[in-house]
Amino acid sequence: MGTGNTEGRNVDASSSDVARLLRAFAMRAFVLAVFVGIAGESVLTVIFALIGLGLLLAPAHAAAERREDVVP
Repeated sequence: MGTGNTEGRNVDASSSDVARLLRAFAMRAFVLAVFVGIAGESVLTVIFALIGLGLLLAPAHAAAERREDVVP
């Protein structure tokens, strides 16, 4: 039987999962930034906003390659 390249599919699926998690955590950080901003803590607002921005811009494929639970 043909041995297809399943490793590529696993990394793609894993990359998709990691990207979805990064986006979810980024949105939570932005929501926290809004709430903290309403409370008047400007330093924490900037910190949470930068964390959210960093999570949105983080390369998901690099994080997926480091995962150990993906079996090729």
